Amino acid sequence: MSERISQPRDNTMPTDKKLLIAIAVLVVLGGGVFFQRQKQSADLAAHSLDNAMAALPKIAITEDDLKKIDKIEITKPPESEGGKTEDIVLVKKGDEDWDLEKPVAAKASASNVKSMIDNLKRLEVKELIDSSKASYPKYKLSDDKALHTVFYKGKDVAFDGYFGEDGSRGQMTRLPGKDAVYAVKGYSSYLFNRDSKGWREKTIFKFEDKDIAKITLENENGTFSFEKSGEDWKAEFAKPKTKAFKDIEKFDKTKLQSLVSAYKSLSANDFGDDKKPGDVGLDAPKETLTFDMKEGTAKYVVLFGNVEGSNRWAKRNGSDEIFNVSSWAGDWATANLDKFQKTEEKKDDKKDDKKKDDKKK
Repeated sequence: MSERISQPRDNTMPTDKKLLIAIAVLVVLGGGVFFQRQKQSADLAAHSLDNAMAALPKIAITEDDLKKIDKIEITKPPESEGGKTEDIVLVKKGDEDWDLEKPVAAKASASNVKSMIDNLKRLEVKELIDSSKASYPKYKLSDDKALHTVFYKGKDVAFDGYFGEDGSRGQMTRLPGKDAVYAVKGYSSYLFNRDSKGWREKTIFKFEDKDIAKITLENENGTFSFEKSGEDWKAEFAKPKTKAFKDIEKFDKTKLQSLVSAYKSLSANDFGDDKKPGDVGLDAPKETLTFDMKEGTAKYVVLFGNVEGSNRWAKRNGSDEIFNVSSWAGDWATANLDKFQKTEEKKDDKKDDKKKDDKKK
């Protein structure tokens, strides 16, 4: 028997197959390196962001701080080139009230001041925009362009900040001791950026309809007297320079109610701080409107001066403050007799003729 000689098997892998495997291994290894580096980059970015956020200044104002704020200084930049900077000082009086101390002494709007103070707790620095003060002019944060506010609680400063341009990234802000520009969120410009008149209390007086006992109007047309009698009114009129009062014929109490509506919550449109009584016809007022409250509890008197535009200058009893009121209120000052009388309906002759014809039919 012939012997079968066994030949050794060739286990050698084809070269092209080895190459493919090598490439696959490299891809896997490369992918691993890539993802590792991506993770390292992400970790580094997150770490850098955490560091950057940690480095941002904090505006830390507590509720207790807000309650203790008793003085506010505001430097308002000019609205236009060549305008004047306005320095405004607000001072707390009592528990809730505020006074405007500068540029004029006047009662301040407590609600406006409170809204601004409450807004402080919403301020938060979100981003560093520029670490150099050289960019202040670009973002309207230079001393002559920024709105500068300082809030005091006694002798201590609760908050100090400069506000400039508003952008998509937030309110551009500058903080004392930091030569940088920051983006702040939570800032409401309309609560801070008022002129001095915007901080004034515009309410002249308030009363309830039910508390009125008598209304008297004196003008060049005569004297009108309206005295409350239950739910009705005793309406009288006396011609100029006489005291011979007579009942107002065809009196329309709804028209008197319109007068009351215009005055029961009287507000100023503007103030005449730079005007003297003689400048606006208030040195010798020709019209006076008086509201006497029940049982002598109060008396509200308005003296009227000249008309300017559609508004009328005025002042009230117990105050030298000059203000003006809208035409809706001011036009009552020169009321004539027919202002309080029922309006007669015009006869339509054609309708009357038609009614007669219909009756004949």
